[in-house]
Amino acid sequence: MNDIKDPKDDNWQAPHEREGFAVKEERAPWGRWIVGFIVLGLVLAGALWLASKVVVPRDLPAQQQVEKKPEEKPAPTIGADDAAWTRALEKDTLAGYREYLDEFPKGKHADKAKAEIAAYDDKAWARAQGRDTIAGYEEYIKEWPEGQHVEKAQDRIKQIKDAAEAARKAAAAKVAAEKAAWERAANTNTVQSYQNYLASHADGPNASEAQNRIDRLQASAADNAAWNAAKAANTAAAYQQYLTSFPQGAYAAQAIVALENLRPTVGKTFRDCNECPEMVSLPAGTANLGAGDTEADARPNEKPQRPVTFANMFAIGVTEVTFAEYGACVSAGGCSALPSDNGWGGGNRPVINVSWEDAQKYASWLSAKTGKSYALPTEAQWEYAARAGDSNPIAGGSLAALCAFANGAGQESGLKWSNSACTDPAVDRTLPAGMLSANKFGVKDMIGNVAEWTQDCNTLNLRDAPTDGSADARGSCNQRVVRGGSWFSGPADLRYAARLMQRRGDSNDFTGFRLIRKTGP
Repeated sequence: MNDIKDPKDDNWQAPHEREGFAVKEERAPWGRWIVGFIVLGLVLAGALWLASKVVVPRDLPAQQQVEKKPEEKPAPTIGADDAAWTRALEKDTLAGYREYLDEFPKGKHADKAKAEIAAYDDKAWARAQGRDTIAGYEEYIKEWPEGQHVEKAQDRIKQIKDAAEAARKAAAAKVAAEKAAWERAANTNTVQSYQNYLASHADGPNASEAQNRIDRLQASAADNAAWNAAKAANTAAAYQQYLTSFPQGAYAAQAIVALENLRPTVGKTFRDCNECPEMVSLPAGTANLGAGDTEADARPNEKPQRPVTFANMFAIGVTEVTFAEYGACVSAGGCSALPSDNGWGGGNRPVINVSWEDAQKYASWLSAKTGKSYALPTEAQWEYAARAGDSNPIAGGSLAALCAFANGAGQESGLKWSNSACTDPAVDRTLPAGMLSANKFGVKDMIGNVAEWTQDCNTLNLRDAPTDGSADARGSCNQRVVRGGSWFSGPADLRYAARLMQRRGDSNDFTGFRLIRKTGP
């Protein structure tokens, strides 16, 4: 350092000038230079060799590039307790925390482990409470036999069981009460009894049936009331009203029968009782009744002919009343005594030897027995039924044809007024009822066999006679009109218009009767 020249020092000298050191002419350092070049060459050659061995990353295949991880620093050494706790935290499971406590029951992290376990316990308890079932609480106890909520779980199980038992008992009591109430209602079987049942057991198993029975009973009560009203009125209109209101009613069949009896279809035959005469229903309509101006054998009291209108249909006996039918009235006390049959035989022969009063008694008895309106026919009703739409003076239109419809005096009788065109099967007596032909209305024996009582009084003629089919109450009512002639009659008395008179108290062997029955409303 002392050999370095200080430019500010004018007294500085080179070393060879100090201390008398004399240097000859200095030589060049070729040797050191040569050695330096050699060393430098070696260094360069080594550097080139090293450069050829280095692999540039971008020259490598992509899959061979390896990212160099940073060097891991060695973890600091911790204690076994902490290590166990760390493992527990990493697992973060109930089992993990329990493992820590099993290994370190008094470890420094024991309280925290217990807190985590308690949280799991609380979650399990919350799930049990959410289910709130015996199975849910039992699962909690099984999973947490020493859990903090075991006692509560046990209490809740008991509460649920007690409630279930109470509910079972209450349900059993309710079932028993319902059953008893239903039995009482069913045994009483009234609308009120079923309503009482429904008041206490509106949702009971028999509620629907109780309501059905109420409906049926109410309908039945209304049905009964309507039927009783129809029977009390006993008219076709009343029975028709019942059928309109209760087409499927309990008494519908009876109403139909009653209606048909009161207003049967035209041409229908019927009997109101076994002992009653057979009746046939006739249509409503209009007919010219009485003798025409040119009618042969006509009498003044049979004229004038006039139109008569029957607004309502009615029924008339198919034949005259027989001994057997009249005998039922005698047996029942409605008629006085069975009249004589003249030795001809009773049974199905028309009853004879009966007066107008006797016929009236029979009609009254039959009406009372059947509840229907029976009566002797008016003259107009009788002739309307006898003609059945025929405008000829006699049945069949000729004397020969008359024989098929009427049992009158035939040629065998020897009577001067006899019908010589007929061969008389019963010369001096009646025939059993209904043996001859029926007319177009289905009525038999209207002409001949026995003459028939009517309601009408004796009048001199038919002038001003009723035109509505009702009875003529004018004239001498001690005498009544008989119609149709008998087994004793000739053609003149077998005409439709023929009118004969008899005292109402008289009886004989050629007079009987038949009845009509009201069928309208």
